[in-house]
Amino acid sequence: MIITAMRVMNRRFFMRSLVGLFFALWALSLPAGAQETDIVHAKPALWTVQKGDNTTYFLGSFHLLPKNYKWYEGVIQSSFESADELVMETELTPEATAKIQGLLIKNGFFAGEDNLKNHLGADRYAKMLIYAKKLMGQEEAAAQKMKPWFMAMNLSILTIMSNGMDPNSGVDKYLEGLARQSDIAITGLETVTDQMMALIDHPLNVQAAMLSETLDQLDDFQAVMGGYLDAWASGDSDKISKTMVDDMKKYQGIYEALLVNRNANWMPALEGHINSGKTVFVVVGAAHLAGPDSVLKMLEDRGYKVDKIQ
Repeated sequence: MIITAMRVMNRRFFMRSLVGLFFALWALSLPAGAQETDIVHAKPALWTVQKGDNTTYFLGSFHLLPKNYKWYEGVIQSSFESADELVMETELTPEATAKIQGLLIKNGFFAGEDNLKNHLGADRYAKMLIYAKKLMGQEEAAAQKMKPWFMAMNLSILTIMSNGMDPNSGVDKYLEGLARQSDIAITGLETVTDQMMALIDHPLNVQAAMLSETLDQLDDFQAVMGGYLDAWASGDSDKISKTMVDDMKKYQGIYEALLVNRNANWMPALEGHINSGKTVFVVVGAAHLAGPDSVLKMLEDRGYKVDKIQ
């Protein structure tokens, strides 16, 4: 379930990856056999939200992608080039990076005598140690002090990276770079603290259940996760909902924290952007735009006209 986190990377890269990968926990994979020379022309869903004369574009992001995936073309490219402003989940400034470091130190590790062994069954704990050694080079003394959410994130990111996923090819990272080159204004919908706490502020038994599921998925990563990338690349919102969104619903508290509550919290800012008189391009994790509790459904319920244009 969790697919995201750490080490072997330098600190700056990890901090950017952690925020950029926040939603990748639910939605990353590399199809078996794909090579960088085999170009895949993805057609992710692009939406317009309108009220009066104002038009805002909404694109669902994959935070990491294989380098051979090409998606910035056609209507996505022309829509972005018409934009006055790029709106993202959060903008990773140096100040935000420093905050993340503090949050990780405070929330990523057990204090005192507590450790992972107290929260996992013997078989799961043994399996975790094998992967911690294999992927992170960590011995038991260090690995057992990581909280379940952080261990799951570490194992997940390293598995994703080893399967050919590239943070520099991710949708939001790519668009952020284009916006900076073109002096397009960049705005975040939430702070990194808001984003991080939605991920980590959960009971240890829930975290342990997610770590257990992550360990199961690592055994057969491509088979378990392959459909997520396919759903995004096809632009099929129903597929995204049935894979990414339904997967999250296994843990109702996590689903509400990561999707429902954040979507609702974004509404005032999004309505402000939509009614600003500017042409705005919004990029958020793909699952935020799919399913019954999506950003698009919430905007439609508020009287905005929502149309899929790709």
